[in-house]
Amino acid sequence: MKPVIGEANVRDMKEEPSSPSAAEGERFSLKAADYRTIPFDGPPATELPEWGGVAHAEGLKFILHPPLDFEIAYRIPDYLIFTPYARAVVDISVKDGPIRRQAWPAGSAFIVPPDTCVRARMAEPVEFLCIAVDPTRAETVFARVARDRPWAPQLIEDFGDPGFAMLQQELRRSLLGDPLVEPVYLETLADGMLARIGCYLAGAAIGTPAKEAISPGVLRRIVQHIEANLGEKLVVEELAEAAGLSRSHFTRAFQSATGEPPQDFIIGRRLSRARELLADTEREIAEIAVATGFSSQAHLSSTFKKRLGVTPARYRNAFR
Repeated sequence: MKPVIGEANVRDMKEEPSSPSAAEGERFSLKAADYRTIPFDGPPATELPEWGGVAHAEGLKFILHPPLDFEIAYRIPDYLIFTPYARAVVDISVKDGPIRRQAWPAGSAFIVPPDTCVRARMAEPVEFLCIAVDPTRAETVFARVARDRPWAPQLIEDFGDPGFAMLQQELRRSLLGDPLVEPVYLETLADGMLARIGCYLAGAAIGTPAKEAISPGVLRRIVQHIEANLGEKLVVEELAEAAGLSRSHFTRAFQSATGEPPQDFIIGRRLSRARELLADTEREIAEIAVATGFSSQAHLSSTFKKRLGVTPARYRNAFR
């Protein structure tokens, strides 16, 4: 069935600014008052209220909330993605557990599997996006991304991913500012976000022996360390020590999670950074080699040619 977008809802979304002006305060406060009929400590809603501007595509509902006071209790049959556009501080309870205060940076996400009771109350108003995803659509994407690796639905409380954050921004732009927005484009953006989440789920369920496993949080920390220190010497033994594993166990677990041994992964990230600098800056190739952790321009050139089939100079010229 061809995806359908709620044209009136999208039009309303575009006409309302992300921050209410004084003249519009009454209209926004009325909507907020209506929405807060689902109190934090009340019976959970079984369907998300369509408030704040809504668009629909096949198996998807997008709700872009203005920065207003907000609270809700819900248990819906869909996957729910909450992602803020500024730092969000929320009092939250999951499965009627203890209430705790949690902060999410802009561009991060809180992903809730179907039929999970969540109670949430914003400490300060911020603009945020909710995406409700039909389980069939979400799990089709997750399974495709996993590529026969095991995975399982789970609550993800602190999802942070640069690719996800970029898609989140494009989705907002499309909902608010694109007069030609089409359901198929919204579907594509949402599927891209689901794919990034699917990578996390597959990584969290790596089918390796427990003694060789590496948790998603530790893996993310190791990768962030590598990205931040590409110009420095990166020693696998030190990475393994940071992960709390022996070198051999770390190497096997890292390869299971990323598809590459640590040293090959590091070389790949160095080449990726070098490609960015070659395309976007005028820095000398020798300088780029040092900045990305290669011992010399010759070392960068030989590795570049071996991996990519072209020299750094020829790669740069293609952008000119």
